Amino acid sequence: MRIIAFLAIFVVVLIAVLLVSVVLTGGARRRRHTAQMSARWAVRHYAIPGRGHTVVGVTLTDADGRVHGEHVVARIPDDAQDWQRDFVAARQEAEERAFHLNIDRPPIEG
Repeated sequence: MRIIAFLAIFVVVLIAVLLVSVVLTGGARRRRHTAQMSARWAVRHYAIPGRGHTVVGVTLTDADGRVHGEHVVARIPDDAQDWQRDFVAARQEAEERAFHLNIDRPPIEG
């Protein structure tokens, strides 16, 4: 009789733990989805120390500053002969790409 009671309590506790985990992961998934849906594509450039180049691209960034995706447009070597021309051209391409990628995003509210 004690074994049956123990098994019944074990099953009830196991079901409770599963329900709590489902609720918590579902809430986190909804928050992540909402953050991704409100994110916008924006031009970004950065240099990685020690790599010798500048990366120009577009990133999908939410309001909290989390990056959800990135498209690299160009990697410009620091010793490029006409670095500024290459950088400006890459930024222009990134701006056009961000514009077209944001067409499918929901409008910014506020």
